[in-house]
Amino acid sequence: MKTVVSMLIAIAMLLAAASAQAETTLYVGDTKEYAIAFKAEEAQFYIVELAAKTQCFFTEPREDLGPGGFSAFATPTLMRSGSAGLTAAIPDSIGGVRAEQAGDEIAGDFYYHEIVDEGFHCDAGPDKTFRAAPYLPFGSGGAPASGERPVYYGNDESTETFLRLIGGEVGGIRGTFVPQCPIGRGKRIPASHALFDGPSDFTKLDAGGSFEEVVFKDGRIYRKTRYRERISFTGSVAEDAVTGTYLRVRTVKPRRKAKRRCVTGPIPFRAVRYLPAAP
Repeated sequence: MKTVVSMLIAIAMLLAAASAQAETTLYVGDTKEYAIAFKAEEAQFYIVELAAKTQCFFTEPREDLGPGGFSAFATPTLMRSGSAGLTAAIPDSIGGVRAEQAGDEIAGDFYYHEIVDEGFHCDAGPDKTFRAAPYLPFGSGGAPASGERPVYYGNDESTETFLRLIGGEVGGIRGTFVPQCPIGRGKRIPASHALFDGPSDFTKLDAGGSFEEVVFKDGRIYRKTRYRERISFTGSVAEDAVTGTYLRVRTVKPRRKAKRRCVTGPIPFRAVRYLPAAP
């Protein structure tokens, strides 16, 4: 019991120290097997990113289908504090993440199992452990590390954005925005919503370091009323930050009536590069 209490006190101290800083502190883990990120903010702890390799297979009869992968958490997700430490369920799967303080780092484990279709499963395997080191905003004393895959994070009144730069491609875009229109089949305008339904794919940078990620979403609001949304995330990568805009255009077409159009944006965003904190 004393061990559990000590662990929770240590986590609380870590979060309090992070909340005292002017900027958000990220904790980032990055290996060939996984990519993971957390943020400590206002005495609370969120998981921002988890991506890892899986093995896929048919179950009856058992047949290995080779490697796969998953990328989870479309928005930062508050972790719950309890006797096991900090925990969060992985969306759309049989899976979860557990984290605890390990010195200046965050350490823990995760499990992931997805039923893609009847008899078709993907699994990350047993005993998946991780470590995540503190990262600081550009210009705050951090320095690039060997093999590092750059991460960028920004948060203001209109958007929260996290993304990675890997091999000349930008992706894994996660975060939230403040809508000016209903979303999907909804009738009301939500206070906040995910930038995308899930983490974005990776998009190549052009010769000038710019990119655009475009996604279309459509469906029915009523039996005879359809909607279509064009979602555009456009940006430019510099040494210290990614800057750009988020634009969401919604068109609703009732049967035998004129189209109705509603636009959110373009909303400007700025995601600062985060670097490993100096030892």
